[in-house]
Amino acid sequence: MDSELMPIGSTLGILGGGQLGRMMALAARVLGIRTMVWDPQPESPAFLVADHHLSEPYDSEAAWDAFVSRVDRVTYEFENINWRLAQRIAEEKPVFPSFDILRICQERLREKDAARAFGLATTPYRRVQTAQDLLDAAKDLGTPGVLKTVSGGYDGKGQVVIGNAAEAIAVGQQLEASRVYIYEKWVAFTREVSVVVARDVHGNLVTYPATENHHHRGILDYSVVPAGVSEKERAALESAARQLASGLELVGVMALEFFVTDQGEILFNEMAPRPHNSGHWTIDAAWPSQFMQHVRAVAGWPVLTPRWWSPVVMVNLLGDLFLDGDWSRLTRVAAMDGVQLHWYEKREMRPGRKVGHVTILADSRDRALAEARRIKEMLGGQWHDGA
Repeated sequence: MDSELMPIGSTLGILGGGQLGRMMALAARVLGIRTMVWDPQPESPAFLVADHHLSEPYDSEAAWDAFVSRVDRVTYEFENINWRLAQRIAEEKPVFPSFDILRICQERLREKDAARAFGLATTPYRRVQTAQDLLDAAKDLGTPGVLKTVSGGYDGKGQVVIGNAAEAIAVGQQLEASRVYIYEKWVAFTREVSVVVARDVHGNLVTYPATENHHHRGILDYSVVPAGVSEKERAALESAARQLASGLELVGVMALEFFVTDQGEILFNEMAPRPHNSGHWTIDAAWPSQFMQHVRAVAGWPVLTPRWWSPVVMVNLLGDLFLDGDWSRLTRVAAMDGVQLHWYEKREMRPGRKVGHVTILADSRDRALAEARRIKEMLGGQWHDGA
């Protein structure tokens, strides 16, 4: 069934029930494909829109039997799903993207090695396990640099900046002996850009316009399309995304994050083999959306050349804005022309938690950014230029 088209009425299994799983399920419903979401968390946002769901641990044998017996194909909404679970499921039902891609992206050293193997440039990096490894890496590659855990960590967690040799010595003394780390040389860059690429089972490849991303405290704050890059840089970004997607034999959607230096270098940073936060703008400002494209690809349907409608800004809404339980300000946003609110229906508001996003379409990049700033401040947040 790997290369067959899933017929309307088939069931797509989704591992993970967060907002990405929710948006996958909504896209699948438009196509007439049913969904079954498996997530241990009992109040997962995707449960509210899926046809069926399982709220059981991923190591539950009963849940595994129930899931595999009721789905025709399987995908996942985030890359921290145990790749061995995906491998086991693949013995019974097709899993896209493959469990091997999942395995690669779950370990930063494997991820960087794979990118280089397929011809992409990266920041200089080194494997670190001991205090001496860290000191040697800081001396050989230079400082400043960033020390990251090779696995785990998300939205800025699991990493620390090393400013000099003294800091390398101090941090080295705190390393966990059983853990492996990666040290990456800090690279001065002018833009952080992502490219969403899609590939189907027949090898057809398409890319979405490059997206310029701005982070604050390690979390994506807002994304802008078009990105502020040259035509040459844009072509290089898309080419790199196609190279990696083709080399990994991707089936589905994948987002690749890059640094663009002031010399025009394109340096691969990391990848996510599923729809990505920085591609949320495609729901309202492109056709098909990244979620529709992902469902099509994993269902064996051909990918479609994206059509981009207008300049757009996507702003993440974090729980910080709603700790008082007051959501009334959102009604003002919902009433604005050219603005679309997406609310994830998460019950718990907490700092740093993504609880929704707003998409702003305009006739120019500058106007979209100005409107985005106004909305963020209207909701009680602070705008961070270039953060």
